[in-house]
Amino acid sequence: MHVRIEGTKDIRRKLLAMSEALTRETLVPIISDELEPMASEMRGLAARASGEMADSVTVSTELSPHQAAINTPIADVEVFAGPGPFVQAVQEEFGNYHQAPHPFIRPPFDSRVDQTLRRVGTAGIDAILDAAKKG
Repeated sequence: MHVRIEGTKDIRRKLLAMSEALTRETLVPIISDELEPMASEMRGLAARASGEMADSVTVSTELSPHQAAINTPIADVEVFAGPGPFVQAVQEEFGNYHQAPHPFIRPPFDSRVDQTLRRVGTAGIDAILDAAKKG
């Protein structure tokens, strides 16, 4: 019995093009764009005494030195949405002995995480399919 497979070079080329489609340079903008509505809602719910906390809410691949020190990476590409390194943000979110909680991070996360993940997945698939067409 003889088996001959043709077209493997073409398949290999397309697979390589697809794997190259999901690089950091492709994924960070996709994830950042999809996290922005969540971050915007966080800004809208943040306390407005000075506006500093709301203004600190960003979408970024960077964390403050303290946040980075306590972060355990879970993926090769990570994008974060939330306030800067303000102790007040934790106090605002969870409250304390002197102040009731005023959650501004968790409600947008809870209400948007599923649709955000779906949109990131869809955009990633689109990037892979576009790369396969070009490859």
